[in-house]
Amino acid sequence: MLWNVLRPIYNRLVSLLGSSGLERVINGTDRILVSPDQRGTTEVYEPDVWCRLMSELRRGDVFVDVGASFGLYAIAAAKRVGASGRVVAFEPDEETYRSLVRNIRLNGLEEIVRPVHAAVGKVNGAIGFAGGKGFESRICKESPLSVKSVTLDNFFREVPIDVLKIDVEGFEQEVILGARDLLSGTRAPRLVFVEAHPYNWRLCDTTSDSLLTRLRDFGYATETITGTPLSTITEYGEFVARRLN
Repeated sequence: MLWNVLRPIYNRLVSLLGSSGLERVINGTDRILVSPDQRGTTEVYEPDVWCRLMSELRRGDVFVDVGASFGLYAIAAAKRVGASGRVVAFEPDEETYRSLVRNIRLNGLEEIVRPVHAAVGKVNGAIGFAGGKGFESRICKESPLSVKSVTLDNFFREVPIDVLKIDVEGFEQEVILGARDLLSGTRAPRLVFVEAHPYNWRLCDTTSDSLLTRLRDFGYATETITGTPLSTITEYGEFVARRLN
């Protein structure tokens, strides 16, 4: 009961004190400012994936974050690619997108990071979407809510991508299907980081074999985060697709 009375005061105090951003040093390497609404952000965040992805980025790269959430990867990537590089961060959930925009601004990266309020899939238009955070946020054909949907082929008609990250709660194959031209052409990213969510694959006719085969058909070898060749996906986790030519 007492906490119910004190909570509004506490939230107001945090907002006032954190108006210039709350500092987090992610995985001991990246100083990032987050908005007060993200005060629960911990400094240990997917350390294995973080280390691998950040080590692969180069000055001047174009990094695309599909399912950017509130922007930790996008912001850290922007600091690595620098002013000569670009980051495009897609986030469909409205509330999360607002946090993404705030965090980009707090870190002074508006000239490098372009936030896009849209889902990425295999079609352009609008799709049903169940909003929320984490695993609750996903494409949902039965949802009365809808969000803008874009394909990577349409969005990046002429611009090459160097590194692509996909985290879309099970709709990984949909993103890849909407990037056929990009992934098979001269503008293809040298690396694709994919967070696999097999528990949702039934919603979009995806299997381990179908997902990995499509990537291999586009000229990618698949491996675990630690570099071990990957032939099948049996559980949730991140893997890497590396361009062979």
